[in-house]
Amino acid sequence: MISQLQRGLGNLILFVVNETSGNGRSLSVWRRLEAELVRLGAAYDRISTSSAEQARILVRERIDRGDLKAVAVVGGDGTLHGLLPLLAGSGLPLGLIPSGSGNDTARALGIPGNPLRALELIVAGHTRKIDLLETFEENGQPQHTLTAVAIGLDAAVAADVNGSSYKKWCNRIGVGSIAYVIGLLRILGKFKPRTVKVTIDGKARRFDRCWLSAVTNVPTYGGGLRISPSAQPDDGLLHVCVVHGCSVVRFLTIFPTVLFGKHVRWTRYVTLLSGSAAEIETEIAMLAFGDGEPAGHTPLRAEIRPGQLDFLISASG
Repeated sequence: MISQLQRGLGNLILFVVNETSGNGRSLSVWRRLEAELVRLGAAYDRISTSSAEQARILVRERIDRGDLKAVAVVGGDGTLHGLLPLLAGSGLPLGLIPSGSGNDTARALGIPGNPLRALELIVAGHTRKIDLLETFEENGQPQHTLTAVAIGLDAAVAADVNGSSYKKWCNRIGVGSIAYVIGLLRILGKFKPRTVKVTIDGKARRFDRCWLSAVTNVPTYGGGLRISPSAQPDDGLLHVCVVHGCSVVRFLTIFPTVLFGKHVRWTRYVTLLSGSAAEIETEIAMLAFGDGEPAGHTPLRAEIRPGQLDFLISASG
């Protein structure tokens, strides 16, 4: 549902600029945005950060002042991810100027890649209620995720990409999503598929030779891979895609089709599930990554939280 910015909020839009996002691209993007904000006569403020923890501290301080009408991130999915605990359920609208590597949030919500066009959505002030994923490890520690929680090969790829130098080079030449393909090729030969138990709303299924089990809130992850084509960020459901029971050669045959969501035709090896809660259990603990950031390891429980985020988006979105 689309609505206007609530009355009674403050009058400033706070822009959170991640200095490291997109290999420093956010800083050059911000210069263009600021010139346009000045031209428009918009009321705004800016904080620049280099870490998720620093961003949370600074944004929390600004929220406590009570002078904000919206928060807008100039960065990627990871930057956005770090602010979700502050903004989930707060009623304070959130906007995005995409300038990261994957930009799957922007892709899912129809936010333009052109910074000035994305800024138009933020200034216009139309909001849409977006669902969030909430995950829990064995210790009960919760974490919010907007796009997807990757478990298995895709998590191993995310870990490799995040710690790599090739990600910086891909960002530098404007092909950030290619970093995930490089990461896949690097990890594929080392990864060993495992037996995974997936429980959706109390109904359990066992998958042998499981390559990945992605819990998603939007259609794409990993820079545009349409892993859950039917997922929508406001449908009140979480979606799980499990790729299982196939050899390396078969996996490599299936993988290119994920770009267009055609992997769903491989029903012998690809299982799609949906519901309100999911539990992922593995014989050996496996890494999990949410929005491309570390999210613990299995066993992991995920639940959908409908309408937790007020996102600034096109009125026709």
